Amino acid sequence: MKRLILLLFPILTSCAAVDAMLMSKFDPSEYRMITEIRANAQMFKTECDNYLLSKPNAIEMANQTNLFMLYSEHIPRNTDSYNASKSLNEIAQGLSEKYVKGDKVSPMFCKLKFEGIEHSADTMQHVLGNRPR
Repeated sequence: MKRLILLLFPILTSCAAVDAMLMSKFDPSEYRMITEIRANAQMFKTECDNYLLSKPNAIEMANQTNLFMLYSEHIPRNTDSYNASKSLNEIAQGLSEKYVKGDKVSPMFCKLKFEGIEHSADTMQHVLGNRPR
């Protein structure tokens, strides 16, 4: 049994090392962008009661998430981040489109969308922050 453990240990540790090397490295610009999205979502959800503020806020959030998605798209070995940024962008675009179409957007709907964006950005921030430096 000891021989089996001694034989498997180098194999398992080398697999972990290769996996860590293939992971995309910490990107301070990517981390800053997701932090900014999260901070803005926190602020924007408090302004959902004011239609004159919430419409431009929704459009701004859609622009920020689109920029983040485009930025993360071509980073090597960054597929998971890109997929998450696409999902985040879809949430923001959905809210923005409601305002642009002229649909009546309730303050509760606005708050729930911004809370969803904030929660997703927080999760992404944790993942991006834990990348190897």
